Amino acid sequence: MTISSQMQEKIEKIEKLVQDGYTLKKTEYGFIDFRNSSGKPVSIFGAFKSPAGFSWIAFFFPFAVCTQIKEWSYFYINGCLFAIIAVVHGITSYDPNSAGATAIGVTYGYMFPYLRKIAKDNGVLENPKGKSIFVGILLSILSIIPSLIIDTFFGNF
Repeated sequence: MTISSQMQEKIEKIEKLVQDGYTLKKTEYGFIDFRNSSGKPVSIFGAFKSPAGFSWIAFFFPFAVCTQIKEWSYFYINGCLFAIIAVVHGITSYDPNSAGATAIGVTYGYMFPYLRKIAKDNGVLENPKGKSIFVGILLSILSIIPSLIIDTFFGNF
């Protein structure tokens, strides 16, 4: 698994905390459950309180990095979020697509170091970068088909 030096630093921060008794798991919906040695949830979000920091590459290209480490839950979350956005847009005429895309980017920007560590620990064989970009774009398009159907139903497409 090819890991950049910046990502390796983030993973090492997480590993140090795990050695100190923290636990790291992925929930059934693909989100991160990070807890301190007392079992109390630790926030991984926020500029000053995220233990591993933020991944800008995951912010701008979550579809590619999630495909690279085979984190398929990203596409379910993306599809569900944009289906909800399509319903909101259809009912209110307010279009929160930009806010939704930003929210996905921020979420995966913070979650990616933890997801990368979990993939590394599980021995996931990553996809090549070029393939990850291509497949990630295709899966992103597939994941938003329900929102396109909803938009068509409401006449907003």
